[in-house]
Amino acid sequence: MPNSFQVDTANRPAAERTEYWRSSVCDQFVPLAVRPTLVELHGRVAGASIAETRLRRIRASQHVFERRPSDIRTGDPEVLHVLSMDHGHSCHMEQDGRTTILKPGDLVLYDSSRPFRFATSGAFQFTIGLLPKRLLPLPEKVLADRTTRATPPADGVGAALGALLTSLAGGSAAHSDPSQQVAIQHALVSLCVAFMSDEGAMGSPPSVHLSLAKSFIVRHLGESTLAPADVAVACGVSLSYLHRLFATEGTTIVGYLREQRLKGAHRDLTTSLVDEPVLLVGRRWGIPDPAHFSRAFKKRFGVTPGEARRFARTPPVIRR
Repeated sequence: MPNSFQVDTANRPAAERTEYWRSSVCDQFVPLAVRPTLVELHGRVAGASIAETRLRRIRASQHVFERRPSDIRTGDPEVLHVLSMDHGHSCHMEQDGRTTILKPGDLVLYDSSRPFRFATSGAFQFTIGLLPKRLLPLPEKVLADRTTRATPPADGVGAALGALLTSLAGGSAAHSDPSQQVAIQHALVSLCVAFMSDEGAMGSPPSVHLSLAKSFIVRHLGESTLAPADVAVACGVSLSYLHRLFATEGTTIVGYLREQRLKGAHRDLTTSLVDEPVLLVGRRWGIPDPAHFSRAFKKRFGVTPGEARRFARTPPVIRR
């Protein structure tokens, strides 16, 4: 997909607009029911991609959008949506047993992995960021507690997050080089974590630094030379402070890094249908030494990488 794009119902014959619009919205966001509530449909989606994060601006006539359990089964990219209501009268939103009324300027979070519903009271414009949840290594409870809570425009983290979201959706950063895009994405992730902490959902500020450290590690798992000092520098904290944060969870920076690498390699070996050499799998997850990869994998999972792949593909024996 190109880094920036737009779709517009005005570019389609009237007879094709509804189906074109529904298909486009599902393609650019997540599978869901798209129900225009007026006879005359107007809709436009434009946006950009920054590293692994999608930024979208949607403007349309009155609508109901509903993500149902069947839609989630159809496809779940496992993203956290960060939505800013740019224009419109109001919007009724539901998720996780809560409801809220959005007004222009409000910021709200919602999760692709659980049903949600939006009903606008008229024409509207939203700016939405779709962040992969694996970049936000936060407990599911934190994510669930923080959804469907409209935050009005104000100074502080919320205002900064809304401003960055709006700026990125304009597409100007979409053509930056890859390293710059990763840095921009990191800034967006950092603001999201701080935003949740600012609202009291995550507890003390140290948990923010821990989450940022985990997020940085997850994005750099493939770099075999990644060291604790690199993580500390990226998060703007001292190495000793970072060690203490991981110790509060009963682990170490190196231990967390190793666990994430091994879990990623295990997932690839047991779910991929491609017979990729085990060496390449280990290398992709930052463990280039085959002997070390095999020893660490067997210690963690009780089988070698090759055995894990064979066992995953062996059909179960049906006893009569």
